[in-house]
Amino acid sequence: MAQIKEAELPGLGKKYMVELESGERLGIVIYDEGNRELFYFAPEEGEPACSVALTDQEARQVGSIISGAFYQPKLLEKLETAIADLHIEWLKVAPQASVVGKTIGELGLRKNLGVTVIAVIEEADRKKRKCATINPGPAFTFAPGQVVVVAGRGDAVAQFERMVTGEGG
Repeated sequence: MAQIKEAELPGLGKKYMVELESGERLGIVIYDEGNRELFYFAPEEGEPACSVALTDQEARQVGSIISGAFYQPKLLEKLETAIADLHIEWLKVAPQASVVGKTIGELGLRKNLGVTVIAVIEEADRKKRKCATINPGPAFTFAPGQVVVVAGRGDAVAQFERMVTGEGG
């Protein structure tokens, strides 16, 4: 897993340095006005080999693509992103899961576990086109095969994962 260092840039914004397993590094500067700047550092190089500037909207679009919001690699059934103590996971609902047939409100996910369902992705039709329900409400019902994007503390997300996979809870 990559290591992330962060630093405040007083009057400018915040800087993140992501050290990849390959030895390469990515520098990300988020300016207070919303623009971002990305820097690529080859292994053991102190100066960036290249950089690119993005507007706030472009950065959010690229971030969504990288996080898998539009396409989930077929080999990965479970993805995880952790920022500080916030974990965001993509979890597939198993047929035997305890959440199948229950609503978000019925389970009291936010109140009882402290997790928030950000989105649910499922097949829309027989052509296997995907559709996403963003920020589903308390009446949303879980069904087998859905991919649930959930955010919360690591322990809470792990408890919800057991409920979704049918391995407990």
